[in-house]
Amino acid sequence: MIISDKASAIYKLILVLIAVFLCSIGIVVRAQAQTANTGRKITLVIGTSVGGGYDLYGRLASRHLGRVMNGNPTLIATNMPGAGQLIMTNWLYNVAPRDGSTIGLVPSTTAFESLFGNTQANFDARRFGWIGSLNGHTAVAISWHASPVKTANDLFKDAIIGGGAPSSDVTIWPRLLNSVLGTRIKLVAGYVGTSQIALAMESGEVHGLIGSDWDGIKISKPDWVASKRIHVLMQLRDKRSADLPDVPTILEFTKTEEERILVQLFIDRLAYGRPLATPPGVPVHVLEEFRVAFKMMIADADFRKDAEALGATIESKPGNDILALVNRVYATDPKVLDRATQELRAASQ
Repeated sequence: MIISDKASAIYKLILVLIAVFLCSIGIVVRAQAQTANTGRKITLVIGTSVGGGYDLYGRLASRHLGRVMNGNPTLIATNMPGAGQLIMTNWLYNVAPRDGSTIGLVPSTTAFESLFGNTQANFDARRFGWIGSLNGHTAVAISWHASPVKTANDLFKDAIIGGGAPSSDVTIWPRLLNSVLGTRIKLVAGYVGTSQIALAMESGEVHGLIGSDWDGIKISKPDWVASKRIHVLMQLRDKRSADLPDVPTILEFTKTEEERILVQLFIDRLAYGRPLATPPGVPVHVLEEFRVAFKMMIADADFRKDAEALGATIESKPGNDILALVNRVYATDPKVLDRATQELRAASQ
């Protein structure tokens, strides 16, 4: 078919008008999205008290995540400490609004509490909207330089260790070491957060702390590390960290294959140290917005500079990796899970 020049010109004009119309729709949609997000406030809830490692990492994220999101919403960090972070995690899962206005910093250890039989943990970790983790988790056992506890072997003698709430890592790990490895730790529980245990170490009330994250210690107590005021006794992970090549891992003290498998499961509980999550039921597009922004934040030069100034190690993992770990732990052999549940239940009483 032959098209006349006049018809061709009209045809081209129509195409141009359609293109302009579609472009204008796109501009309006983007403008509406920008307007919708402008002035928006997002609360980032942290389940520990002010000043600890989780708090510092959470506030680091709060300073940068909104800056890379559409509309530059303001992120407000707030603390909801208590019960080894269970109060915050229960609130995030059951009470927090599901519209993208609230996210939380949910440690992987806390996320598995319901799986391991903690009746106070009213959530299913598989249903959180996992955004991404800021770093891995190298839990350690440390002692004050002036205490008689100098090496991991001293934990098999008499060591007085500070602990927190029954379900907190710093309470559970010492009890697990006693039960599984046969250490002779005397636990003094009930401190509110690692900040209080740190003061107890400095005053000589306790010899040390077990289960706190090494990166968090470096951030919250840089003077301890720089002036060698602490001994790092043991790493509660399966491989020695590049940052602590001379410190033995907990697996190096296991004596049987059963102990090794059991300890490995406990290690898997804290593989991702500081993951951010939305409540369950948040719209898919909102979760994806957070995930994209998290990836952008991790690559952002200002974020990296801020993290470096804090001494914060950033070893990020995307939300899908966190969900895969959660699903893998939930699929653990029931016999192993039952033994682990019994050990954790005893350790948290």
